[in-house]
Amino acid sequence: MVQRTMIVRIQKEPFRQRSQRIFRLQGAGFIGLGIGILAVWNPLTRPGPTVCMLRRAVGLPCPMCGMTRGVALCLRCHPLEASLFNPLAVPVLLIAVMLAIKWAIECGSGRCFHVIVPAWISRNLIRAGYVLLAVNWIYMLIYRREDPFATTWLGQLWTALAGSS
Repeated sequence: MVQRTMIVRIQKEPFRQRSQRIFRLQGAGFIGLGIGILAVWNPLTRPGPTVCMLRRAVGLPCPMCGMTRGVALCLRCHPLEASLFNPLAVPVLLIAVMLAIKWAIECGSGRCFHVIVPAWISRNLIRAGYVLLAVNWIYMLIYRREDPFATTWLGQLWTALAGSS
């Protein structure tokens, strides 16, 4: 007789502290609020301030640059256009929605759901996340040039160093 063991399982338990339930309620609310704001406000037609410190400092996009516009495009049913602003826009939106749903169910049921996976799977998922973020940043550095990099102090230094060789 072969005994099957599940690699991934879900463990349900009551919240240990009231603050855990409040955190989940707040998190689901913030995600809902963010999605609601992006559903109403279109950052492509009415852009807001640039909040990326890396872009402000050196004119280079960070791995998350373009995420607001990408998520807004996803909400307007344009996932391919969203991926041009940031390839992670679609997965980030899907993960945020799934997380908000999970947290809302946990708050409603009064029970916390833990997804239990073996340590090797968890470690490899974390590594894959770091690699994905690094690859996304390389993509952003190569293909996303929204600000004139040549006019920033780093761009001028780069031009001077490249021109001297």
